[in-house]
Amino acid sequence: MPYELPIPEFLTETEEEIHQRMLEKAPPGISTKEGDFFWDATRPAAIEKAQLVQLQMPALMRLFFVQTSYGQYLDYLGQPRGVTRLKATPATGDIHFTGSPGTVISEGSVIATLAIGNAPAIMFETTEEAIIDGEGEATARARCAEPGTTGNVPAGVIVLMADPIEGITDVVNPEPFTGGTEIEEDDAFRQRILEAVRLPATSGNMHHYKMWAKEVPGIGDAKVFPLWDGPGTVKVVVIDGNKRAASPELVDAVAAHIEIERPIGADVTVAAAVEKEVSITADITLAHGYAIDQVQPLYEEAVTEYLKSIAFIEVYVSYAQLGKILLETTGVGDYANLEINGSASNVLLEDEETPVMGIVTLGCDGA
Repeated sequence: MPYELPIPEFLTETEEEIHQRMLEKAPPGISTKEGDFFWDATRPAAIEKAQLVQLQMPALMRLFFVQTSYGQYLDYLGQPRGVTRLKATPATGDIHFTGSPGTVISEGSVIATLAIGNAPAIMFETTEEAIIDGEGEATARARCAEPGTTGNVPAGVIVLMADPIEGITDVVNPEPFTGGTEIEEDDAFRQRILEAVRLPATSGNMHHYKMWAKEVPGIGDAKVFPLWDGPGTVKVVVIDGNKRAASPELVDAVAAHIEIERPIGADVTVAAAVEKEVSITADITLAHGYAIDQVQPLYEEAVTEYLKSIAFIEVYVSYAQLGKILLETTGVGDYANLEINGSASNVLLEDEETPVMGIVTLGCDGA
């Protein structure tokens, strides 16, 4: 919820109030009637001051507070507290190669998606060497050449060798590439600054481990489980900035960062969250003029945002909330027989689970 900064009373004066006060200070014998010289001479100053106190000063005040600041000014507020905005991270995944046994795919080999229309090809590069085995196959990890969500592509779309390798006949990503995140948005960055102030992170306590995990670019949130496997043990479970299970590279980055910061003797385990698919079925009545292929993407998008908003916060996916979202979706007149994962009830989330969109099946009951 946006924070409303209370504006001091002295910054609420109107143009009329300011001008009236100026007119009251006119020298004796000077006419202050509208249209006379003194009135006309002071009116522009009153207008400018009203703009200053009503618009510019409140806007300036908002830059001074974490709750209301934004952009580079929010960066300045985070720096004295040791909190910096997280950079964008590239998507990662596996690439499957087919070719002649013994063919070497070097680290840094470039593969790509197809260019479609005005959309350019998306470039990826392998992060490890791979060798085609006796069955003519090999798998290598790869990452998008550019950080950000552009590289979060579905399975089966990375199909080109940008730099052909003799002996390679086919290339494809068998699973979606995930983990690409944009530069940290103001609201998420603001929350980390406030957490640094409000939550006492000292001497390797729970808050310290959470803070360390969230300092790694690409991390969306973290849960900390002290003593999870006995005295001196700590487990940190992480999700990425898209509120999905963190990639192996991201888990390794968090583990490496915590290893530098943790107290001596602590046995720390870092793991990715377990994705809990949320599949939805319902019968809907379409509003006049709408088709199911217009409505379903809107609903899926809204549900995805809802699931992201509750990840690592709520302990269940709300049946009522998903129904509310469906009813508020443009083009939906009514719905019936709503089920989530086969049941007309909330979906419980375990401690290490994060909810993600599964399959949505909407039946059409009218047009």
